[in-house]
Amino acid sequence: MIIFLTLFIAHLIADFFLQRDAWIASKIKHKIKSIGLFKHILVHLAFNAILLLILLDGLSVTYFMALAAIVLSHYAIDIWKTYQVFSIRAFLIDQFAHAIILVLVSVWLSGISYTQASAAIKDFLDIQVLAVFAAFIFLSKPLSFIIYLSLAPYTKAFEKDETQKGLANAGELIGILERYLVLILILVGQYAGVGFLLAAKSVFRFGDMRQQKDRKLTEYIMLGTLLSITAALLVGLAVKWVFSLEGNG
Repeated sequence: MIIFLTLFIAHLIADFFLQRDAWIASKIKHKIKSIGLFKHILVHLAFNAILLLILLDGLSVTYFMALAAIVLSHYAIDIWKTYQVFSIRAFLIDQFAHAIILVLVSVWLSGISYTQASAAIKDFLDIQVLAVFAAFIFLSKPLSFIIYLSLAPYTKAFEKDETQKGLANAGELIGILERYLVLILILVGQYAGVGFLLAAKSVFRFGDMRQQKDRKLTEYIMLGTLLSITAALLVGLAVKWVFSLEGNG
């Protein structure tokens, strides 16, 4: 874990603090032939060379193999990214790929065997962790679809009104983040925070409702909000119940 966190911190510093805007512009414009990309990789090379020298207590075949794996993979991933549309999707794939490489190199350098890694994963993935993971998954797309189907009979009233449309998928994302916050508040025992969240959202919604002067839209929004928060509360309480079963067991 120490090796991974050290390399990950180096990655974050080199990628976000030491990379100049001119280098990024150069990568976007010149792709694989970019001087900015070359300079960026040199920074990663220097950073990782120093850290691996400290972590591995000197030069060795392992040192050069680890350094090559990190730097060359970073170079390849960044080349791929320069040919993608500048978007959050490409950014997340890029960063996830870098993180996976660092995890693999860290596991290799730590000398952890398959049996040890498997045992560690099994110890981590107990029923409480799985319950929380399942809750977060359910409160995202699956519950969004359930709410969509529940509100479908009322949605038709707004489909032809262009003035009622907002940002694409913004409502769904707001709902997912809202449910995640409710779940986290329930898990840490801050039930009052759920009331504060609902009150804060109601204040913002109230301003929208007054401007639109549309009773149907007001009721539609409140129905969706209450469905979302009620479901998140029930899921949070279910996860807490699973925790209590484990504690009693």
